[in-house]
This record gives sequence, C-alpha cells and structure tokens, in this order.
Amino acid sequence: MSWRRVVPVVPLLAALLVGAGCGLPSFAPDVMERAAQFVSKDMSQSPLAAGLVDWERAVLDKMLQAADAMDAVYWQQVDPAGEEIFRRLARAPGPEARAAAFLMDANYGHWDRFREYAPLVGTAPHPPGGYVYPADLTKAELSAYLVAHPEEKEALLSPFTVIRRHDQRLVAVPYHVAYAKYVLPAAQRLEEAAKLSQNRSLTRYLQLQADALRTDEYFAANLAWLDLDSNLDLSIGPHETYDDMLTGQKAFYKANVLIVDRPAATRLATFEAAAPALQANLPVDPKYKPDRPGTMTPLVVADDIARTGQSRAIMEAVAFSLPNDPKVWEAKGAKQVMMGNYLAARRSTVLVPLAQAILDPAAFGALDPDSYFTWILMHEVSHTLGPRTVTKDGTEMTVGEALRESYAPIEEAKADIAGLYNVSYLLQQGIATGTLLSYYAGYLAESLRSIRFGMGSAYGLERSAAWNVFVDRGALKLDASGERFVVDVDRMTAAIRELLVQLLVIEGAGDAQAAAAFLGTYANVRPELQTLLDKTATTVPVEFVPVRTTAAER
Repeated sequence: MSWRRVVPVVPLLAALLVGAGCGLPSFAPDVMERAAQFVSKDMSQSPLAAGLVDWERAVLDKMLQAADAMDAVYWQQVDPAGEEIFRRLARAPGPEARAAAFLMDANYGHWDRFREYAPLVGTAPHPPGGYVYPADLTKAELSAYLVAHPEEKEALLSPFTVIRRHDQRLVAVPYHVAYAKYVLPAAQRLEEAAKLSQNRSLTRYLQLQADALRTDEYFAANLAWLDLDSNLDLSIGPHETYDDMLTGQKAFYKANVLIVDRPAATRLATFEAAAPALQANLPVDPKYKPDRPGTMTPLVVADDIARTGQSRAIMEAVAFSLPNDPKVWEAKGAKQVMMGNYLAARRSTVLVPLAQAILDPAAFGALDPDSYFTWILMHEVSHTLGPRTVTKDGTEMTVGEALRESYAPIEEAKADIAGLYNVSYLLQQGIATGTLLSYYAGYLAESLRSIRFGMGSAYGLERSAAWNVFVDRGALKLDASGERFVVDVDRMTAAIRELLVQLLVIEGAGDAQAAAAFLGTYANVRPELQTLLDKTATTVPVEFVPVRTTAAER
C-alpha cells in the first residue's frame, strides 16, 4: 500500500470517475498497459533497523510522521485536486480504475511524467510550473511582468515563494504561509523528535530544521545537516527544482528518512579525501573551477526506508547531493547520500535487464556493482564541482538563475560527465578499481533507463542528448546486426572530455541560449535506439514504485 494522507481538495464531478456514463473516458484508454510497465516494491524494511536503540526508534517514528506531511504539501504544489481523485479511483470498481489510481499515485497527479505529461485522467493540459504559479501564467507574461516590476523579481523568483494573482499584479506568498497547514505540523513533529533525541548533532539539526520549515530560512539547518553524526538521517523540505518547467527556480517539498550504514563509512573515506582534487582535475580554464578552500564533502551510505513528495515522484533516485544553496557550499560544502537499498533495487530490476538487451556482450559483461556505485558517487560529488555563480550584466547570480529552465538538465549532464571524467583520475591514483568499460557500462545502462522516461524528465533530456553526442563521435555504434550498441572505449574517453568542457563553459558563462541550443539539437531519441527500447517495453519494467507497509500489515 502507499502512504498517502487524505487531503481536502476541490471536489470533482462524479462523471470523471465513470467513463462510460459521461460518454468520454475518465482516464487514458491504455491505462492498463501503462500500469503494467511498473512494479511495486516495499522499500520500508532495512536490516540496519535492528541496530537502533529505543530512543532512535521513537525519533524515527516522528521523522516518518513529518515525512508524510511533505507528501501532502507536494500534492498541493503539483496537483491540488489530484489526491482526492486518486483516492476515489482507488475505491472505484474495475481493474482500469485501480490501474489509473496506481499511476496517479506514482505520478502525483493527473499527468504521465513518462509521456511528457500527457493526461492520465481528464484532458486538461499540464501547467509547466505546477501550481506554485498561476496555472495560466506563461513564461512571456512572467518575463514582461518582471521587466515592468524589477523590484519584485527577487521575491517572485525565490525558490520558496508561491506566485498568485491579485487583481493585475503577481504576488509572492512565502511557502511557510501558503502551506502552513502542512509544514507547521511537520515542524512540530521534528521538534518532538529533537526532544527525544540523545544525539547532540541530531537534536540540533532537527530543531533548526523545524525552525526552517516555519520561516523558509534554511541556511543554519543546512549547515547543521552537514555536521550530522548519527545513525539516523533526514533530508526534508523544499529542495530540488525539477518540477518547475516554467523558470526552473521553485523548489518542491520532499523527504528521505534514512538509516545510516555506519560500517560503510570506511569504504568512503578514500573517496572523501580525494574530493578536493577533483575540482582541480577538470579540463577547463581555472575561471570555471574556482578553489574550494575550507569546504567539506561528507559522503554517507544509508537505507532510505521512506521517501515522500518530490523524492518519490516516479523516477526513484539512488543518491542525492544537497544542499543546493551556493552560500552553504561556500561556507561548508555539500553532502552526498548514497541509498544502498535503492541502488540494489534499481540495478536488479531495471539496469541489468536493460543492459543485457541493448548493450553488446562485452559492455554488459563489464557491468558490475562496485563500478556502478562509484560512478553514482562521482555523479553526486560532481554536483559540487565547476562554477557556482556567474556575473551577467554586472549582476552576480547562481548558475541556476542564469540558465533558467535549462539548468536542471544541464547540471545533471555536467554531474554525469564530470563523474565519468574523474573516474579516470581515480583509477590512475589507485583510489578506484575496475576498468573504464565497467564504468561506461554502468552509466550507459543508467542512461537507457532515463531515456525511457521521455523528454518530460531532466534526466531523459540530458542522457538522450549525451547518448547522441557519443553516437556522433563514434563512441557508440550499432553492431552488424543492428541489435546491440558497442562501446569504443578510446573514443568514449575523448568524447567525455569534449562534452564536459562544453557543459562547464555553458555553466561558467551562464549561457542560457547555448544551453537551450545544445538540448534542442541533441535531446531526442533517434529511431535506431527507439526500436531497441520498444523491444524492452513488455520485458523490463520502466521503474519500480516504492511502497511502505506498517508492522500490522507485514
């Protein structure tokens, strides 16, 4: 079962739920086939839980309650009417209704994220900025308004404000005001958890994070999160901007409730020590790789036993790097979290069968868990590499502000390619093991998974673009049968360096036009790859959907 909370929303006409009765289907006619492409997995159980003591279990329970509130607020951001429709479909008779409910739950709303947000239920188009903007607001209207009201730009484009219409004006409403119904109870649960905690760093973080949810001031809480030294970890609040396809600025709420794998820390120590050298290793002008004195890169392995909101929205992450605030990066750094249970589930459920079907035997044979783990780790570390801010027209801004809606796919591409580039350095230094082909195979299997997401996903955009670059450079070629892609390791290595330079220069110059041009040219699925992907449609799940059970249900 899922872990939804019922949220009061706008009532929907009953006709939406009875397709034949209203003369139109209430949901997509192929909803059964779409649902069959996914599998549910209970990700809530971890052997690490056996090592927790009583007070940690009590804190964990409070964390889970706070995480559920993030689920509720995320629905408000992406589809305010959606959860009640999902609930009604789940209660409606017939397998089609249940399939539609399953997909709405996984997608958090009316729209299919794997089909560029085509409607699952009803026919209304997807608003590109979700509901953190007026649904009818266009990019052109917002740009014109900002030109006419420059003094309002900072508030309107803040990651933590909702934009509403008021007469002829656009008004910025702070998240903690707009979503008080959801964030205040979450803050209360975190305060209760802080009082139960017997770990000083955990107590401090939980209290500061509770304060942050009430104020939208996250700097102090982010610093405390980097200092966390506990068997429990929690990433909660508005973080990533993937759902904002209007300006790329607004953050969306999520939670990851984590049990830390403390013995794995020794495995990460050598990578953590090497992190500062990776910036210097980038093959670009020094102006695009500023020094990182005094910053830290804590690396954590944990089991994610509950994820809610944006972190659960259909494309299940196996790692993340946070915070995203450049001010925190400058003050202390960023933390990379590897979620061991999700790494294992993705590899066995999706990556191995995809690679076996589409990569040539040599590449598939090179695919191994350690290389995949290390490349994912390098991807997360690489989010902290390269430029953080740019100056345009005399104004300093973040790279995200400069690249706008192109930032998410360009930044993910930079992290991918910088991670692959730095693997060579780690191998040379004896820090990593394996072969270049083993790392390339893991990345390509990951790319095949993401490309199936379509162009409505930042990962689908950037990994299809990189795939096409590699094909054009001769690094990837179809074999004589046209059934498998073969990897040319030498050409792949050269193409990785070339592409990394291009991406770092785009970010370092804050060149939104070049970013859009790159994606416009390369972000597509060419027929020869689409044919092979189509053959896996009924044999390899597109993704797994995490669910959580209670003790009574097990």
